[in-house]
Amino acid sequence: MKILGTYPQGPNTAACVVVDGTCMAFAEEERFIRQKKAVDVVPVRSSAYCLKEAGLTLDDIDVLGIGWNNELYRDRMADFFRTEMAHPDKDEYSELFESISLATKHPSYFDKKLVISYFRSGLGDILPPRAYCTHHLSHAYSVFYPSPFERALILVIDGSGENVATSFWIGEGERISLLKSIPVPHSLGFFYAAMTEYLGFSGFSDEGKVMGLAPYGQADPDIRMRLDKVIRESGDGYEVDPGFLYYGPRSQSFRHTNRLSELLGMPPRKRDSELTAWHRNLAWEVQHKLECLVERLLRWAIVETGIRDVCISGGVAMNCKMNGALSKLDEVDRLFVLPASSDAGCAYGSALVLEHQRGGSHLREKAQAFTPYLGPGFSDAQIAEAFEEAKLKPSRLCENDEELCEIVADRLAVGRIVGWFQGRMEVGERALGNRSILAHPGMAEMKDKLNREVKRREAFRPFAPSILAERANEIFLPRETEAYEPYHAWMLKAALVSPAVAEKIPAVVHVDGSIRPQVVSSRSNPLYHRMISAFWRRTGMPAILNTSFNVRGEPIVCTPLDALRCFYSTGLDVLAIGRYIVEKQ
Repeated sequence: MKILGTYPQGPNTAACVVVDGTCMAFAEEERFIRQKKAVDVVPVRSSAYCLKEAGLTLDDIDVLGIGWNNELYRDRMADFFRTEMAHPDKDEYSELFESISLATKHPSYFDKKLVISYFRSGLGDILPPRAYCTHHLSHAYSVFYPSPFERALILVIDGSGENVATSFWIGEGERISLLKSIPVPHSLGFFYAAMTEYLGFSGFSDEGKVMGLAPYGQADPDIRMRLDKVIRESGDGYEVDPGFLYYGPRSQSFRHTNRLSELLGMPPRKRDSELTAWHRNLAWEVQHKLECLVERLLRWAIVETGIRDVCISGGVAMNCKMNGALSKLDEVDRLFVLPASSDAGCAYGSALVLEHQRGGSHLREKAQAFTPYLGPGFSDAQIAEAFEEAKLKPSRLCENDEELCEIVADRLAVGRIVGWFQGRMEVGERALGNRSILAHPGMAEMKDKLNREVKRREAFRPFAPSILAERANEIFLPRETEAYEPYHAWMLKAALVSPAVAEKIPAVVHVDGSIRPQVVSSRSNPLYHRMISAFWRRTGMPAILNTSFNVRGEPIVCTPLDALRCFYSTGLDVLAIGRYIVEKQ
């Protein structure tokens, strides 16, 4: 069985190819078209890459999986909008928005968009049979099947999947069943996106900025009381007042109504304007509200089922601070998150759903071999062609991997900033040592220098450490019981460090004493592990500062030419691209 899994609408569009249960290739569309999130772009470029990597053509594909159930927009969503989304303040804009959603997601319209997009891409004149998979079920498969758990609770939280905002599932063996769902408009993802825009950032893109800003604030009872009117506890879950997010006059944001600014007593912050103490406190309370509500949901589900191992997926699962808090709950034994927790993961999840439905054998065993390094890779010959095209000459060509790692470790040890472009590109929003910018974590000034000279982003945003797996106990606090793979392998769970450790690696410790770690073993990424080991031998630090190889507002670099452009247009000092080294004067 050969499946092309896709997520072709909304943000984080992506494609993957799964052959007899094994994921051969997986990549987001944004990396190829250089457009952040690639919103509503049918993933033809990523599909072309995945097919080529798997040695297939579109004619070889048995079924095209789609991680969104467009058929519901023909069968049930009109009734849902008319009945369950009824509201006295529903205005003309809201009705038009629902009508547009019904039209553009209707399978007759959307299928035509797919057919034309793939035809124009040159991949094929005839598409394989299409299969629309429920969004949250796709998320659930994408995280439970690769997890190490035989039995687990699966929590999916995002803006929406069709008419569902939050759902609980039980995974057991190769079977996944629904436990509970919370419908739109009661969406934690929409709440957090609205507050992201209110704080002057971009919803469904910059939520990480709110998470990073939150620790600079403090508890504010007045703000909390006001937010309780927007989203509050209800029964076993929570509910959103849609008058603040969906219905009523709006002239300040598409993600919230004017009632929100009236409630908070302040106009929304304009982009790049001053961040005041009040804004920082609002971010603190928004993050606190999210964590409290999800903790409450999770405790209910654990009591209901007795299951203490947890998988979490959906866009909200990218909130590593929340994930860290959940993993520390007394009720939780282990918590697993996948690198592609955003909607991109539904490309993979839809393929797993279809493979399971068709009776694929040993599917969980194959999925548990999942690696994030499934994107494009380039040979030294291809990299040399990029140098020639750019009319550039590298500083040197290393004879082997050992020489490459030793040179890079030398440069990092003396404070130089390195672009690291190696192997196959990682999938997901975190750079995991193949498309990374690296620096010395022990230099306190390095965080500000990186934000100012290279990343060109807000000063409050933190960086992450990549840590040698065999020395992780030197970094983590003893109570961080999951300081090993696969639970801290992908920068998706915050963890606390001691003040003594924070003094040693200040550039990667956030203001609240937390880190967002990536634990690296010789199995998960041999070359990266070798380079960090060389750095450790020189400095005594078993960790390196790691951030994504891009600048603010751009996707992570994908090709050698992308890397060269980023290197020469920023304050990077060294580029290690394949076995080539480039150094600026």
